[in-house]
Amino acid sequence: MTPRLIKIFLMTAALLLCCATALVAQESRGTITGRVLDTNQAAVPGATVKITNVAMGTSNTITTNAAGLYQATYLLPGTYRIQPEAKGFKKSVRDGVRLQVNDTVEIDVALEIGDVGETVTVSADAPALETSSGSLGTVVDARRVAELPIPHGEPFKLIGLAGGVSYTRDPRLDRPFEPTHIVGYSMNGTVANRSDITIDGVPSTSTANANEVIASFVPPQDLIQEFKVQTATFDASFGNTEGGVTNLSIKSGQNAFHGTAYWTKLTPGTFANDFFANRSNTPLPDFSYRRVGGTVGGPVWIPKLYNGRNKTFFMYGVEQIPESRPRNNGTPTIPSEKMRSGDFSELLPVNAGYQLYNPFTARVEGTRVRRDPFVGNIIPANLINPIARKFVDGFLPKPTSTGAADGTGNFAQPALLENIKYLSNTIRIDHMLNEKHRFFGRGSWYNRDSDYNNYYNNIATGDVFLFKSRQGAFDHVWTINSTMVVNSRYGYNRFIRGNDSNPGSRGFDSTTLGFPTYFKNFLSEDARRFPRFDISGYQGNGVAGELRPTDTHAFNSTMNHVVSKHSLKYGLEFRSYRENSKFFGNNQTGQFNFDSTWVRGPLDNTAVPTQLGFSFASFLLGLPSSGSINQPADYAEQSMTWGVFLQDDWKFNQRLTINVGLRWEYENALTERYNKSVSGFDFAAAQPIEAAARTAYARNPTPEVAAAAFNVRGGLTFAGVNGNSRGLYATPKRNFMPRAGFAYKLTDNMVVRGGYGIFFGFLGQRRGDVNQIGFSTNTPFTPSLNNGVTFLETLSNPFAAFQTGLNAVRGAADGAQTFLGQGISFYNQQPLSPYHQRWELSLQREFKGWVAEAAYVGNRGTHIETGRNINALPLKFLSTATTRDDTQNNYLGALLPNPFVGLMPANAGAGFRAATIARSQLLLPFPQFGAINTTTNEGYSWFHSLQTSMNRRFSKGYTLGFNYTWSKFMEAVEFLNAADPAPAETISGSDRPHRFSASGILEIPFGKGRKWGASVNKALSLGISGWQVSGIYQFQSGAPIGFG
Repeated sequence: MTPRLIKIFLMTAALLLCCATALVAQESRGTITGRVLDTNQAAVPGATVKITNVAMGTSNTITTNAAGLYQATYLLPGTYRIQPEAKGFKKSVRDGVRLQVNDTVEIDVALEIGDVGETVTVSADAPALETSSGSLGTVVDARRVAELPIPHGEPFKLIGLAGGVSYTRDPRLDRPFEPTHIVGYSMNGTVANRSDITIDGVPSTSTANANEVIASFVPPQDLIQEFKVQTATFDASFGNTEGGVTNLSIKSGQNAFHGTAYWTKLTPGTFANDFFANRSNTPLPDFSYRRVGGTVGGPVWIPKLYNGRNKTFFMYGVEQIPESRPRNNGTPTIPSEKMRSGDFSELLPVNAGYQLYNPFTARVEGTRVRRDPFVGNIIPANLINPIARKFVDGFLPKPTSTGAADGTGNFAQPALLENIKYLSNTIRIDHMLNEKHRFFGRGSWYNRDSDYNNYYNNIATGDVFLFKSRQGAFDHVWTINSTMVVNSRYGYNRFIRGNDSNPGSRGFDSTTLGFPTYFKNFLSEDARRFPRFDISGYQGNGVAGELRPTDTHAFNSTMNHVVSKHSLKYGLEFRSYRENSKFFGNNQTGQFNFDSTWVRGPLDNTAVPTQLGFSFASFLLGLPSSGSINQPADYAEQSMTWGVFLQDDWKFNQRLTINVGLRWEYENALTERYNKSVSGFDFAAAQPIEAAARTAYARNPTPEVAAAAFNVRGGLTFAGVNGNSRGLYATPKRNFMPRAGFAYKLTDNMVVRGGYGIFFGFLGQRRGDVNQIGFSTNTPFTPSLNNGVTFLETLSNPFAAFQTGLNAVRGAADGAQTFLGQGISFYNQQPLSPYHQRWELSLQREFKGWVAEAAYVGNRGTHIETGRNINALPLKFLSTATTRDDTQNNYLGALLPNPFVGLMPANAGAGFRAATIARSQLLLPFPQFGAINTTTNEGYSWFHSLQTSMNRRFSKGYTLGFNYTWSKFMEAVEFLNAADPAPAETISGSDRPHRFSASGILEIPFGKGRKWGASVNKALSLGISGWQVSGIYQFQSGAPIGFG
């Protein structure tokens, strides 16, 4: 980089520091600080302190201030040498100082009076006690990362060694290409997948489901220098998380070339079956799994052109995993041989309630519909729909066993393999231009491709799935002088998630099944897929496809400034979150649902034992109970975050350090590039149908709602139209987060620490997708408007009312009338940012190489987002009986003349277009709509815990670590009844009262460099040297079970 480019970069960083809002990113490097004193404990100002990375040969030279304080920041994890020097004093060398990820090591050095040519050398590790901060965290050092057994080399497994965490996902999905499950840890009273992850300080998360973050890139185990799990940090420089922070540091090259290589093969013979499979006597299925990879690093050296020793280094890592394993879908159910031809007689001996009734004999009887039974429970061949016949004969597999008495569990699927190909690459370059300027750059990427779920073993089932990750980082450290250092960093993170139907079904011609030509012509050829048949109780064939790339751009710049005994930090970070999504799959080429609706009897409301038999009979008759063709909208959404912080770490005296900080964050409202989104709900919006609907209601009112009180007002509003903002809601601007902590050294081997802090959650793109009602539309399948007395549409003439075209995508054109007669949702227009107050008090003691700690940690969550249906049946109409109240249920379900008949649009629900409507619908606050869902911030939570740990650094051939956490996690985030005034208080689904973890590495004391056998001959030494035993054990309570 030329001097001119360096100046431009630095001026840009300085300008951002002065003019932009500020927030520092999570940091993966560490700090070495301390005081240079004389033998009388007086400060030695003006001393020079040289701090050298032993493996890389790079150095920083600092001058102590008037308080004798020195501080070297942004140092890579590793082993360092500290060399203070002052006129009139002997030189001092402190060797073997280990710096861990995101660590602050305090090393005070006492200089002896004497000639500067004399040197006093001390070999000692960094202090084991944490004396600089009140924050809680667990460091997994380089040796434990490399040598602890992790089945798939997925480093996030080691998060479980920290206190205050609990795992709430599926522990079987622990490979590096399972980005949601591998980071499914709840941390100190926040639910899983809400914590931040950084690699080399760059955000490494993306979004999956609403309010969840995933690990967008997973570096191989051999590529990681160290990582730190921070479960309760009170440093104001940490943000963008309401839980904890996990910081990973990628290894850097060193002056010596070095590398690793590994090959792993797992087979059923080397892998234990899980508990539940053993409990059900299910053998471990056959599978194939290999993990191959390696790393190589060193100085950048080009013979006769460039020698990068002591200044330029590289590190490269690669990993490949091919895997093929059965997709466990249990033992589903397929219609029996007799049922395939319409004979359901074998169900009657099981339960007489399995009697089928002929929907074509339906007639009105009072307020109900009566049907006649099929003789012998056999459907005549002439009533079997030709499309159903072709599907059964050509695509539906036959049972592999008789199953249970009712035929369930009769399909032991063939070896349905999930085939996965995974390839990961990382390259990192570090360069030290001089003592004032250091740089590093990193690029990481992986591809995961898989195919699975081909239950029928033909084009009617099966889908393909992919993940793609791309990540880049560039970092610059500018040492202005001994007391001022600026770090600036840019990171890019792209994660793509996609899936689609079986490739063989793409472009499928539905007329080959017997569907009419107009049905095929609804979609372009590239959007056509095999239709979806959801037959209740039986193995289905549906899949919804999507292609969803997300992008995160992050920039931050931080100033570190030492003033007397104060270490100040202030800086900036900006993050933008973008997502672009395209949807496809067989939901768009016709989805048809089949159940007992049309074949139960003798009356239409007769209860049935299960849906088995009835749903397949409906399919054979070609009578779906519902269905649709979905036309989803593509979208491009974005939100951005800014913030400001100031942190002061004050070394009050030799025993007390005080941490005080203040942080402010702002996240703008989510926007859609083309305004293709709902924003809010206008409670007073006039509806064109209002007068006619009220007049019709007045002719037959229900006693509970007077004609004058019948409300038909209210409707959706949209972004960017009628004066509405492009932002989908108003965002809070007062998200201030005070942080405070302390560390007090009671004795030389005992420290008491504590802290308090506020942490805000997110509202933007990470919270969920844009709301595209109106821009996405369904064309409904309407089988009947008179409860099956006559049928308007069947499988042979689906969507008959739309032969000239599906429901038009109206966007915002219909305004408040959008989706009349359907369920809708909208954004809370005045949301509050959820936040957590977290506090801790701990006691840490060192003895005989061990460090023990006991901590109380508490958390209070406020303004947690909850779902709310504002169109719920008012509480006064609900029964208060302690048992099922059929009288009240029948009263509410009674059919009354429909005041909306003839007024609703064609895409309204069938119930709104029928001649009669349920009384309960007319009692709703907005009877012209179904459910009206939004969110509120009425939720809250509380958490208390006792966390204990004992850890021993590697010494005398072994290292051990133990953690035990007892906790209680309660929350109120759901309503028992939609109209309840407040959410109900319950045990959190993330509550795991007890969790214990243990890990260790033990060197076998035989062979070279060990206690016994060090002098044996080379041949024997080769066989007995270098062996060790390592292990991890984790235990936690199970998930709470809900009842009712």
